[in-house]
Amino acid sequence: MLYLFLQVWVLLLIAFVLGWIAHWFFCCKKNKEQTIEAVNTSSLKAATAAPKPATVTVSDEWKPQGFASRPDKVDELKRIKGIGAVIEKTLNELGIYQFSQISDWSNDQTAWVENFISFPGRIQREGWIDQAKTLDSGGTTEFAQRVDKGDVGY
Repeated sequence: MLYLFLQVWVLLLIAFVLGWIAHWFFCCKKNKEQTIEAVNTSSLKAATAAPKPATVTVSDEWKPQGFASRPDKVDELKRIKGIGAVIEKTLNELGIYQFSQISDWSNDQTAWVENFISFPGRIQREGWIDQAKTLDSGGTTEFAQRVDKGDVGY
């Protein structure tokens, strides 16, 4: 009788282990693949969607007027906090070379440039227009002074 009792318990234990293995194979492995796929999909969506907090329709009519060719008087746009070497080059390619051009931008032109450089909200957040007005009128800013001293490396 004891022999039958042990056999039943061993068979129940084997069935229990096989049940867990089957459960892992059919459920957990599938969920793990779905989780990995979901993480990959969400990180891909986050990487592509993060720079665009709001959809803004921008018209090419809003493009700020730039010089057709490089003028004799060129300002160092990098003296504006938020404009580095790459953005300065991009602005120069648009014909933007002087603080006066930036200080005259309207909201539409600001939106166009932000869309063009793929940094929505950056111009207003960093105060490019106010800085450009100050620098164009002959004033200076704390950041411009640091650039002039060479404390900001570009």
